[in-house]
Amino acid sequence: MIKPLIRNFVSRKLSHVCSLKPYKETKWLMPNGNPIGVYIYNCIADQKVPVILKDPNIATWYSCGPTVYDSAHIGHACCYVKLDIIQRILKSFFNIKLVTAMGITDIDDKIIKKAKETNTDFRIVAKNYEHEFWLDLTKLNVEKPMIVTRVSEYMPTIQNFVKSLIDSNMAYITSDNSVYFDTSKYPSYGKLQNFQDSGEPTISEKRNKMDFALWKGFKPGEPFWETSWGKGRPGWHIECSAMVSKVFGSQIDFHAGGIDLQFPHHENEEAQSCAFHNTRQWANYWIHTGHLNLKDVKMSKSLQNTLSIPEFLQDYTSDTLRMACLMSNYRYPMEYTDEVMKTAETVLKKFKFFLTDVNVYINNSNSGHGDYDNKVLDELQRIEETNLEALKSDFDTATCVNTLLNLVTNVNKIIKADTTDYYPIPVILTTQYVTDILKKFGLKLEDTSENSVSSSLIDTLVEFRHTVRQNALNRKDKEMLSACDTVREKMKIMKVQINDSKNTPSWVLTK
Repeated sequence: MIKPLIRNFVSRKLSHVCSLKPYKETKWLMPNGNPIGVYIYNCIADQKVPVILKDPNIATWYSCGPTVYDSAHIGHACCYVKLDIIQRILKSFFNIKLVTAMGITDIDDKIIKKAKETNTDFRIVAKNYEHEFWLDLTKLNVEKPMIVTRVSEYMPTIQNFVKSLIDSNMAYITSDNSVYFDTSKYPSYGKLQNFQDSGEPTISEKRNKMDFALWKGFKPGEPFWETSWGKGRPGWHIECSAMVSKVFGSQIDFHAGGIDLQFPHHENEEAQSCAFHNTRQWANYWIHTGHLNLKDVKMSKSLQNTLSIPEFLQDYTSDTLRMACLMSNYRYPMEYTDEVMKTAETVLKKFKFFLTDVNVYINNSNSGHGDYDNKVLDELQRIEETNLEALKSDFDTATCVNTLLNLVTNVNKIIKADTTDYYPIPVILTTQYVTDILKKFGLKLEDTSENSVSSSLIDTLVEFRHTVRQNALNRKDKEMLSACDTVREKMKIMKVQINDSKNTPSWVLTK
């Protein structure tokens, strides 16, 4: 069913490509190849553009990974979860064989500083924090990239990259053996956001304000590598360009990271890579995720307002964070508040209660003979198509979550109706679809609890309470109803939330 929809979408959309609004002065170049039916926002074009791949089923993806000098925080987690969701969508909904890589910056000023502060070898500092980073991603159910590139392991590649730019007169050497990229030789500099009036701190030997370091000359007490122009270590921007080029060649499909990397990091990557490969476009699609904010303030280590991933997971589950990301737009800032997280938790509970209630409904021996409900099946078909179109339009997961909630609400009216009508087929098909799409988004939908309580014991207690409550309702016994409410509240404290209904009640474990 997916492939015909892709073809229809592509044929409709490509007929309008010529009518796209004008690009900036430096244009995004539409790749040659095969449209896959997806449109994605492109910062150079400043609009959604068609995703076109050289091979219709294969794409390359590189994510800028962490500089491993400290623990990752929930802001980092938000970025990697959002990127993980997009990768899963491309693979699960559009059948793209995605080859993923991530760069780890294990040589940097901050790492060297932390090593000096802790009297530890900089390599040990980097290894320890990198190990912690991968553990955090595992807890968040973020899939590890197929390829991990570490700066320390790609030093010859980086040196050759810098040497090539020097030899082509695109870079110059200063008296301290530093090497700078000459932005005056690259007319398209600034094309990612048309940002021309900034730059790194000016030094007397820089030819232009916007020139940036490819190689940093040696400083006493710091690690260094020998080169033909002198000893030193690589600059930040050159590392990703060299590693990506080594792995994926002269062009990459998707290059991703947080919005703070758009300038100068990604801008500089694009400039030096185009110069190195003598091409007009290196990365075809830049993907930038919005910041995670605390009351309109970016969460960052420099502001000392971060929350570590283990700290977050003490209060919420990884599914809660992922649902919050799904309910927002990946490109825009997301506010971190208890209200936002509680809303995400509420949505998760609604889906979990639904799945539990469906199981009770399907196995209800008192129901009548099974029958179809064409309205439910028609609605399911419509929502499948709506969600696929939403994902094609810049991975609009928020629309998908809303339509799923509406679908659940409508089916709940059937399974909770006080009637003998019985529609197992449409209910099961709906349940399969809801479960499938949520798991494709990376939700685990698993109930976990630190208390390790017995499910059978909870079942017994919930069923007993339900019987008592129903008798109290029939007798209008306010005192007994109050006692049942007290039991429910105490169970909630024990991380068990009960959902009362006229028929069989259900429950889920909460964090």
